[in-house]
Amino acid sequence: MIRIGIVDDDKDSRVLLKSLVSEYASGKTIEYMLAEYESAISYLEGARSFDILFLDIDMPNMSGMELAEKVREKDKEVVIIFCTNLQQFALNGYSVGALGFMVKPVQTYSFDLNMERALSAVKAAKSRNNEEADTKFVLKDGTISRLISASDIDYVEVRQHYLLYNVRNSTTGARMVIKNRGTMQDAVEVLTPYGFVRCSSSFLVNIKSVTAVSRMNVYIGEELLPIGRTFKESFMDTFSRYLAKRGWEDPCQ
Repeated sequence: MIRIGIVDDDKDSRVLLKSLVSEYASGKTIEYMLAEYESAISYLEGARSFDILFLDIDMPNMSGMELAEKVREKDKEVVIIFCTNLQQFALNGYSVGALGFMVKPVQTYSFDLNMERALSAVKAAKSRNNEEADTKFVLKDGTISRLISASDIDYVEVRQHYLLYNVRNSTTGARMVIKNRGTMQDAVEVLTPYGFVRCSSSFLVNIKSVTAVSRMNVYIGEELLPIGRTFKESFMDTFSRYLAKRGWEDPCQ
């Protein structure tokens, strides 16, 4: 799962970039999560972790260059690509370790070229950091704060105002349920970048934990979860792309 952020005060530019991302990801069978921000300030207020950031340079109140400097204070790995009309300022991007820049309106060829380079950089960074294996979350379990790996969470169920994290110990195989107050949207925002997808209004599943699917159900080991009508198409599409990336036969076809 590639996490992509777009920061640009021009709506048309954001729409174009989102379209280019969608076309590229579809052609390459890439799973991604995308968030957009209309200003550097709004990005900082809701700052999340991204693999790739597309930043406009010329923005009011705080420029993309200034934002990049703040981003680099906390994140040395994120790939930064500037999108700008101001070519004369693009070279300054190298001071913040930018991968490159694209001139507006962004052309498909330029975008595809930069995405290829960006994904190579992301892959190298994840390999160095072993990020997917090491990503952990602190979940409150009564009076205990447990450090849980994302890969050990098989699925999350929402029940009234609580999230039930169904966790499997990767060493012993033992299972437990950790109950936290929260909404499904809370879980979606945190876990989607790590390969989790909704199969119904009540369940968010780790795609790597799925052992079988049918037209109406998802299997997590011996457990059976329903596939909701609203989520069926998106879930099946995500599952098919997950299998395709690994060269496995797709039972959904």
